[in-house]
Amino acid sequence: MTTVVSFRSGGQDWAVALDRVQRVLAARGLLPYPDPKPGVAGLVYRDGDTVPVVSPLGAASGQVLVLDDNGTSIGLLVDEVIGIVRVQGEAGPAPPGQRSPLVAGVLAGTSPLLLLDVAALTGWLAP
Repeated sequence: MTTVVSFRSGGQDWAVALDRVQRVLAARGLLPYPDPKPGVAGLVYRDGDTVPVVSPLGAASGQVLVLDDNGTSIGLLVDEVIGIVRVQGEAGPAPPGQRSPLVAGVLAGTSPLLLLDVAALTGWLAP
């Protein structure tokens, strides 16, 4: 059994491993950068630290999922966090044909969920 946080962004249902989620914040606290790179939404303050927020999935507002990538925090702007979901089995392989490696696999449940690759998401901030 796999436990994930399910969310919707850009009209698609997604999931991220529960142990990668630090917290969920309202996007109204998002501070936009004056000249961001494509896919970078800005930053949020969390416990006195700034957390960069990316938006490669098409969300324009809603909520920010603060995720952990091996000790590095990164925010993901999403339309809506749906909740915690337990899915039978493990994720299937990543589908071929992706331009960016954000989809780590597919979880089959009542409806398929694309499993987010958090490490690939952190790559959006690379120079």
